[in-house]
Amino acid sequence: MTDLTYATATELVGLVKGGALSPRELTDRTLERIAAVDPALGSVVALDPERARAEADALTERLARGEDPGPLAGLPVLVKDLEDAAGFPTTRGTRAFREAPPAAHDGTHVARLRAAGALIIGKTNTPPVGAAVHTANDAFGITRNPWNRDRSPGGSSGGAAAAVAAGLVALGTAGDGGGSTRIPAALCGLPGLKPSRGRIPQGPARMPNWPQNTCLTGMARTVRDTALHLDVAAGYHPSDPYSLPAPPSGSYLAALERPLRVQRVGVLTTLGVATPRPEMLGALRRVAEVLRGAGHELREEEAVLPGADAYPHPFRLRQKVLAYNRWLGLIDELAARRQDFEPWFVRLLEDGSGLTPEEAAAHWAHRARLDQWTAELFERYDLLLLPTVPTTAWPAEGPDTLTAIREGTLPIAVTSVFNDTGHPAISVPAGLAPDGLPCSVQLVAPHHREDRLLAAALLVEEAEGSLRPPASVPGG
Repeated sequence: MTDLTYATATELVGLVKGGALSPRELTDRTLERIAAVDPALGSVVALDPERARAEADALTERLARGEDPGPLAGLPVLVKDLEDAAGFPTTRGTRAFREAPPAAHDGTHVARLRAAGALIIGKTNTPPVGAAVHTANDAFGITRNPWNRDRSPGGSSGGAAAAVAAGLVALGTAGDGGGSTRIPAALCGLPGLKPSRGRIPQGPARMPNWPQNTCLTGMARTVRDTALHLDVAAGYHPSDPYSLPAPPSGSYLAALERPLRVQRVGVLTTLGVATPRPEMLGALRRVAEVLRGAGHELREEEAVLPGADAYPHPFRLRQKVLAYNRWLGLIDELAARRQDFEPWFVRLLEDGSGLTPEEAAAHWAHRARLDQWTAELFERYDLLLLPTVPTTAWPAEGPDTLTAIREGTLPIAVTSVFNDTGHPAISVPAGLAPDGLPCSVQLVAPHHREDRLLAAALLVEEAEGSLRPPASVPGG
């Protein structure tokens, strides 16, 4: 049989449904790949091979009876360890929950994947409660980038990105609260979609008073696989009162087959807060020419974020508000066993606990200005084209934040704004930098227009091609 390591999710499901590959064969291959490659990467933190094989055998029997298990039939999936998956502990990426009991139920997102025929085989690593742009904790250690093990796959969905980029699985779950899907996707050479706020329901458990900036997502190898995941995961659920109804346009995957009408694309380079490295600006210019060559109308604009003149104050205030909400969600556990949490994470929580009413009000006033700023942009444009991150992957131990602020290379500088406004955004690979690491660009669409966003991303992907780590490193 042809090597399936880098087959897409849509290809694998097609082979399973067509009878050329059984769920058990695919599961065995996946488990073998994880055993061979992941010790050097540290992306997988929980695995149950016996259960995975048993569920694969049961699915094989269903297929033999002529049943259709769903659009993800037989596909092994790894779940980010901030989401509940029945039978696996939810450690939330911290030593404090390393011995958590197995979850009794799937979260809504995971349940939808399982109902679509996916085989939930394990969990992927994440920083404590998703609170970093590199993936490391005292429970499972550092997750490394399959392009270069000295570099990070980013965070907080770094485990998911490393696993997909290394060919362990074709699909994982992820989440994006400031760039936590788009950033790891960018650093690992994958597409990474942050859908509209509420597109994929969260729940039934979530952090209290979370300020509506985090979206559940998938981590996939191609834009088509990203659309396939969204077809399965999207739609209202009562566990999340903010979740959106299913889109009236129907399947996102089917929408990719329709021509994309001429788009007015605004090309934004810095937002007044970032200084992207030359390789990132080169990727941006190259993708702009791809879109222009396809007949779209592009215009460069020096759009500047509200508050850019006071940056990084709005960034620090945003992070303090998020830390406050994490502190609220962990206040009992922190009081009971403070020493079990990572020391830097404790300091972050304690800083958040000091949030004042004036700071909270200033943050929400800033969010309102961002809403107005983006509304005015989308009066002029149908899509925005920007960098995803200012640099290629940083050290596995994490970036130097103070240096990044000083040099304009803060990882979330051009991603977090669209979490705060709720717009759908996607990172798309755009070639390699001179250091051999992936470059990327970010596309942003108006509220609820994932169909338009995915179509534009597919155009870029087809022009730029997919990326694969070199054979000289694990995963290549």
